[in-house]
Amino acid sequence: MLRERGEKMPKLGMEAIRRRQVMDAVIHILSTNGWRDLTIREVSDVAGISSGVITHYFSNKRALTLDAINDATLQFVKALGKFENRRGDAPTRLVALVDFVSQPSPAGIPEWRFWLSLFGRMPFDGVLQAEVQKVHRLYAEIITRLIEAGVEEGSFHPSRKPADIAFKFIGTAFGLCLPMVADPQDMPPDRCRRLLLDLLSQDLGVTLGDIPSARALTNAVN
Repeated sequence: MLRERGEKMPKLGMEAIRRRQVMDAVIHILSTNGWRDLTIREVSDVAGISSGVITHYFSNKRALTLDAINDATLQFVKALGKFENRRGDAPTRLVALVDFVSQPSPAGIPEWRFWLSLFGRMPFDGVLQAEVQKVHRLYAEIITRLIEAGVEEGSFHPSRKPADIAFKFIGTAFGLCLPMVADPQDMPPDRCRRLLLDLLSQDLGVTLGDIPSARALTNAVN
């Protein structure tokens, strides 16, 4: 079988490959042009797949959009989960996570423009609200477990419940996406990083991250 533009594509896993291309196209469009340009035709152009093939796999634009957003959520949580599961003490892993989310385009996840596009639409769509709630909950669970691990190690001496610290951190981290996108020169990665680490340091009773963790700024998810 051939792709719409004539390139050969392996039969094995072709559906998964095409779905991946379509979802990547949706994420790209939302990250660069927003919801206005999110049409089946535009997705077709970006993905290099005919509109007919897209509607074969996805019943309508909303279905493919929701699938793409769910996929982005899974990418995000998977990337953050790597910091929880890597070797090292809790402070080292938490600093590495902060290094990662302080970047304007963290490796392996949609850039912050995508999330701001999603957040802007979310108040008017109950399904998107549920998706954002899921992102927030899973993100918070990872941060909470890292804090609890640090408490068990004797590294952290929190001034409040770990879940509350996680909630505060996530709200600040997502909030800093705004100036990172709107005015990157005023909110470069090192400033964002320092603000987030200062916030955690105050709540955890420890000084975090005088030096960026090894390779975290360039290859954080490996």
